[in-house]
Amino acid sequence: MVHAPLATRTFDMADQIRFAAVSGDCNPMHLDAVAARRTPAGAPVVHGVHMLLWALDALARIDADKQPVKRLTARFKRFVAVGEAVSINVTKRTEAAAWLDLTASELTAAQIAVDFGEPVSPPETPFGEAISAPATPHDLTFEQMEGLAGRLAFATPGEAVAILFPAASDWLGERRVAALAASTLLVGMVCPGLHSMYSSLTVDACGEPERQDALGFRVIRTDPRFRMVRASVAGGGWIGAVESFARLPPVPQAPSRALLGVVEPGEFAGCLALVVGGSRGLGELSAKLLAAGGAKVIVTYRVGSAEAEAVASDIRAAGGVCDTLAYDSSQPAEAQFARLDGSPTHAYYFATPSIYKAQSALFARERLSAFLDVYVDGFYDLARALRARRGDVSLFYPSSVFVTERPRGMIEYAMAKAAGETLCAEMNIAWAPMRVTVERLPRLLTDQTASVTEAKFASPIDWLAPAVRETQSWPRPL
Repeated sequence: MVHAPLATRTFDMADQIRFAAVSGDCNPMHLDAVAARRTPAGAPVVHGVHMLLWALDALARIDADKQPVKRLTARFKRFVAVGEAVSINVTKRTEAAAWLDLTASELTAAQIAVDFGEPVSPPETPFGEAISAPATPHDLTFEQMEGLAGRLAFATPGEAVAILFPAASDWLGERRVAALAASTLLVGMVCPGLHSMYSSLTVDACGEPERQDALGFRVIRTDPRFRMVRASVAGGGWIGAVESFARLPPVPQAPSRALLGVVEPGEFAGCLALVVGGSRGLGELSAKLLAAGGAKVIVTYRVGSAEAEAVASDIRAAGGVCDTLAYDSSQPAEAQFARLDGSPTHAYYFATPSIYKAQSALFARERLSAFLDVYVDGFYDLARALRARRGDVSLFYPSSVFVTERPRGMIEYAMAKAAGETLCAEMNIAWAPMRVTVERLPRLLTDQTASVTEAKFASPIDWLAPAVRETQSWPRPL
């Protein structure tokens, strides 16, 4: 028998801002669309503890018994994007416990277990020195995390958090709710901090020998192989542990000056190259290679205007020529090209949505549609608009070895890239002398391919330099 969800909600950015204000967790992966796109999530994501407290609040509203909680366990399984609907499902309910699953896009986002019973004895030894809630997230090395300890002050009084979760606060008590909120402050702002992912929480309810609006913590284990950080916590009526991961930071591309010897100084002189998605990643590196070879480059961006300008400034500092242009592959290309000064001789298409997304189903049509919108429709519209300006324009379409390798959970991405390859082949027949160069790139290190564990990647320069040369070989420079 399928039961209706306990509750369903779509978190918006206003929800994010409110929760960040009371919890103190202002990590940019939750609030900043530009910064979040340089994380594995690719977009702002909901705080895991926000979903936890919302679920406890929903359970408290329908649970007439309101038994005392002995243990609370939460495991966060996948990112939930802002704007994505989340449902709470009670998977099992007994006199001793309740189990909740939070799902989004038919996938498990979090699992919560609530064990009922009497609180345990309070901790005897306080943690380290008092620490105020930081305004900006710490950026720590693993060496700095090891053994780190302190008493992290709640960002706001318990009653401020209780306003957002009144039923949970009546059930658990304001301070316990505030302490749970402080655990995301610990992970997102202190340790690991800036490049963090909250993984799990296991805490037992306990008494408080001394009332303090703070969450004590001590890092008891770090594992650099998996970038895992485990901390014991105590405060606000809880004692237990929090586990998190330290994400790899955004991947920096080589500066323009370091690429001056990769290509010849005048190799691409006389060319006007449009690099869609050139504000970061492989697009950024391609733009720098082109400029190092003497091409005039136009770097486009959808939301990262500051990043695009930083790339352009780096190119100019090395003696290259580069402009920036706002461009959205989901919008008609021709209207966006009205501001272009001249007709591009070459174009490189690095527009991309978020690539990696955990999934349990074999195939998701909605996910395929999102990829097709960018990798097929967006590229077709770009090529058509550029061809109308110059018939012999040369384009680069970056495909992927995933078309044939198809890693688990990447079937829709592989299908869309295969469709893009088919489109490019047809363009080369029907739209000559326009030409599209297609290259199946291996897994190269970018913001979206970086994971919490170290992995082997092919050199992006070694792969991109020959692809750029091949694309630039047509048409002949003016």
